[in-house]
Amino acid sequence: MKKKIIIVFLLSFLSAQSDFNKVGTAGALFLTIPTGAGSQGLGRAYSGVATGAVAAFWNPAALGFEREISLFTGYTQWLLGLHHQTSAVSFRFRRFTVGFSQKLLTTAPMAITTTREPRGTGETFRYLDLALGVSVAKAFSDRFALGSTIRYVQESVSNIQAGGFSVDIGSYYKLGYKDLRMFMVLKNFGSDLKFRGTFLDTRVKGNIKEEVELEYGAFSLPLTFVFGMAGTIWQNEHYSFIGAVEAAHPSDYSQRLNLGGEFDWNSVLKIRSGYKLNYEQESWSVGFGYTMGKIVLDMAYSAMKDFPGVTSYSVQYNIK
Repeated sequence: MKKKIIIVFLLSFLSAQSDFNKVGTAGALFLTIPTGAGSQGLGRAYSGVATGAVAAFWNPAALGFEREISLFTGYTQWLLGLHHQTSAVSFRFRRFTVGFSQKLLTTAPMAITTTREPRGTGETFRYLDLALGVSVAKAFSDRFALGSTIRYVQESVSNIQAGGFSVDIGSYYKLGYKDLRMFMVLKNFGSDLKFRGTFLDTRVKGNIKEEVELEYGAFSLPLTFVFGMAGTIWQNEHYSFIGAVEAAHPSDYSQRLNLGGEFDWNSVLKIRSGYKLNYEQESWSVGFGYTMGKIVLDMAYSAMKDFPGVTSYSVQYNIK
């Protein structure tokens, strides 16, 4: 059984690579912003580490092993003053674990300007991205689980909107050696999005200027295939150290690698560090977590190349 599952993992990995052989352009990139300070601290190497409701954003299969009700909320002051807010809840329902999640990216109000009124019309608008998800996961044994998240995705600029659906499909397998686990996740699989309505494009032919009414073009979702492993490297009565490695193959970029490590003291204090390879802006990150009974508090800082660093905060509450 163990060999069959490993073979399925490897064949799925190889077949998925053939669908990601081109580097293109994708929209709805807010779906790729890391959710939770724990993930930021580990350098995005979180698909095999996430537990509780936050797993709905990383690997829905991990929800299959959950037996508690879990509540999660997180906030990140993202690049250029963008506000990234997330929340999720998961609970056991018969033989399944069910989760609900939301992801929101917004700007502060921005002034509307025109060619006639370049200093502003007195009106404002917002840029808003929203994703609402439903997750279902099942553990088929104490070592193997599958899960999926279906999301409604919407992008809005003022009164112009584009909407559609995306699917995440995840698998999670405990290898049987200590707590070593292997995982695969296909993220943001769905149809192209297209803003509704038309816009006027000014074109010049000779000395004649004319306005042409055009439709908005369609854009694809940021499809990403993730494969990796995680496990405890060292442990004694009071301390432990978890290592995680995660390869990500996005449809709009070349292969990326995420590395992370977490030092745990008595399941109370966690210190994290991570590094991201082949990213245009992101590189190293640090973070910590503190557990107070059933409440887990996390904070992380991620360095950026050309922008100020990003700070993330999150809280998770697990109820038996």
